[in-house]
Amino acid sequence: MRKSILSVPNPILRAKSIAVDPKKDASLIKKYSADLEETLSKKNKPKGVGLSMPQIGKNVRIFSTLLPPSINVADSGRPPKDDSDDVEGESVLTTYLNPVILETSKEFTFGPNPKEPLLEGCLSIPSIYGPVPRYTWVRLFYLTPDFKTQEGIFHGFFGRVIQHEFDHLEGILFTDYVLKHKLPLYEMHGKTMKEIDPNIAKSF
Repeated sequence: MRKSILSVPNPILRAKSIAVDPKKDASLIKKYSADLEETLSKKNKPKGVGLSMPQIGKNVRIFSTLLPPSINVADSGRPPKDDSDDVEGESVLTTYLNPVILETSKEFTFGPNPKEPLLEGCLSIPSIYGPVPRYTWVRLFYLTPDFKTQEGIFHGFFGRVIQHEFDHLEGILFTDYVLKHKLPLYEMHGKTMKEIDPNIAKSF
């Protein structure tokens, strides 16, 4: 069932989520996963590329991504695009239960172009965007909705989304990094992005 997405400030978004137990709560976990996937896949204006259970009201360690597998490449390895390039490929909906970050890069990235950092946004913080330093890659262990174990290395933008959603399970918002590293924060007004006082994020 499609759920409403919580917005800041909401204490659920700041609470650390607990692991799910497939042996005790298999049917409930499958319902959680289905609700999360439906909510993410049907989200429009704006569309989402990731969503976590805390964002739909439950502090359990599950998140989903909706991304083309083809973008799981290092920022430095992404080729320049031209009009003849395929957009990115078809997005695939993937759900991660009890994810654990096993390993990370030593390096951080703001995106493929250091001079023009990617601006992260969040469905729980509408219209607000900011640059965030992320690991260039992470190695993640997780369970599928069928409770099978998986492990993968996620690079570039795909890895950025994984880290963003994992943070939600820890009660961390992307704006925390903006404050920590004294980075700019922006608000979208129509089609125009305007810089705003980053201290507004302290209320989130």
